[in-house]
Amino acid sequence: MSLIRTVWECAFSPKLYKIQETTWKSYEPNSFERWGDHVITSFAAIWSISLYAMPLIATFMYRRSYSLTENAHSLTKFVAGAGFILIASLAVRGYARANNPTYAKFIKTLNKAKTFYNYESKQDLLKYDFEFWAWPTDFKVSSIDRPDGKKRIIVTTSSRLARRGGKDLILAGPCKIISYVVAHTIALKLMYPGSMTLINMALKSAMIQGRTDLIDLGGQRSKILTFDNLEIDAMFVDRRNRMGNGNILVITCEGNCGFYETGIMATPLNKGYSVLGWNHPGFGGSTGSPYPPSEIDAIDAVMRFAKEKLLFPEDRIILYGWSIGGFTATWAAMNYPEIHGLVLDATFDDVLPLATSRMPATIDSIVRNVIREYLNLNVAEQLKRYNRRVLLVRRTDDEIMCTPTSNLTHNRANTLLTKLLLHRYPHLFVENRGSLDVLTQYLANPTHDTSGNTTRSLVARTQNLFGTGSSINESLCVEVIREDIEKNKGEIKYPSNLGQDCDTLTRQQLVIYLANKYMEDQASQHCAPLVVELFHPGWDPKTLHLKTT
Repeated sequence: MSLIRTVWECAFSPKLYKIQETTWKSYEPNSFERWGDHVITSFAAIWSISLYAMPLIATFMYRRSYSLTENAHSLTKFVAGAGFILIASLAVRGYARANNPTYAKFIKTLNKAKTFYNYESKQDLLKYDFEFWAWPTDFKVSSIDRPDGKKRIIVTTSSRLARRGGKDLILAGPCKIISYVVAHTIALKLMYPGSMTLINMALKSAMIQGRTDLIDLGGQRSKILTFDNLEIDAMFVDRRNRMGNGNILVITCEGNCGFYETGIMATPLNKGYSVLGWNHPGFGGSTGSPYPPSEIDAIDAVMRFAKEKLLFPEDRIILYGWSIGGFTATWAAMNYPEIHGLVLDATFDDVLPLATSRMPATIDSIVRNVIREYLNLNVAEQLKRYNRRVLLVRRTDDEIMCTPTSNLTHNRANTLLTKLLLHRYPHLFVENRGSLDVLTQYLANPTHDTSGNTTRSLVARTQNLFGTGSSINESLCVEVIREDIEKNKGEIKYPSNLGQDCDTLTRQQLVIYLANKYMEDQASQHCAPLVVELFHPGWDPKTLHLKTT
């Protein structure tokens, strides 16, 4: 290979971060490569910022009466100078890399993997940590239709603007235009700050360290290509046949500023599960932007990768969504209904109340239109279409999920649980509001003592809750649920007929018994890691039936 060709290839090749020899060590570029990288990175950062600053610059120039024609010569000189510096930086970087034996060996390994990508070449590639865009594709979704022939389920919300006509539609036009602009600029970045270039740059060191730590645990980094050709950065840690829970795969769905490198993978890993983490579109190495359609494409591709490439049966997969990750987790559960369980940690029922509570009332109509038209994350509606076991984890000091106040009573997990119970067990809430009132009162208090160390019994937590001076009768609740399952010949169907023939007090006790089974409390704020003891696939009513057969 000629020197010019080598320099050209190295100028546009990926940045190398770390190398694994006996241990991981940082790649040390020489001063010329470091200078070239610094200049090129600065250009990229300025370009990213300029996209958002352009309206302000244009307004400033207009008010100062700047003329583009009068300043065309100066502008041309500036662009030419910047272009020369950029080209020179690329040339210097390419030459420095081509003469670095460590980088040359890396490029040889990368080219070999791209030419013939198999298990051996991937293991060689895993000894390097570098920019993800250059990673070979491990799995591609070639068709939106799944091999089993099932079609996607997508919950849609019709817009009120679409139903308007005449004068109302004309007046709503400007609002719709503003909503479109806001949704595709400010709103997306506020909802998913982890997609901002500056956030990714600030967290780069922590993410690199997190990746190498996961690889040391046996992690396999992979590139998953969605149907729309988005590149999803994923990490798989295989514990099959090595740990007690290893034959079950936990797929994690991170929060709005969470990355698999530094996020929630640690909890299921510490409990011995196999784990597959992935980054939202626009996060870390993943491409695109995290709009709902892209999020759906991403989690669908991840699920298919887990089933078709990693060969995990659907009933051996647990979906684990934290915070805004509850949207993708519930979508996947709705579309892959045979999964082993669904864990929703510190998440919400609907993103709209969270958005409106944090925005000025004067732009309420715009906020509502932006959410419903472009960023509609309606977790509860998706959850209601999934019929197997669920675990909801509520953070008792959650400063993010409580609206309109920071009181535990206003935690959105309460609303999510209530909507789930109303859907699954409608007969427990008939005739009057008694069951709802009792449930609201129960959810107003944590399930631990003031120190956060002791879990109080359900009997102790329900003292005087029902207005009769007595606590819950757990044995009675268990017996009623068993009888209902036996009527259905051991099948669990939702909506259920549970409580159809019960009196008011029994219905109220069943509501609290079920709430206790579906929800766990953690004494922490929103961003604290989930403790290992609280992670499990959720309560399965069939266990009550099996104990009697």
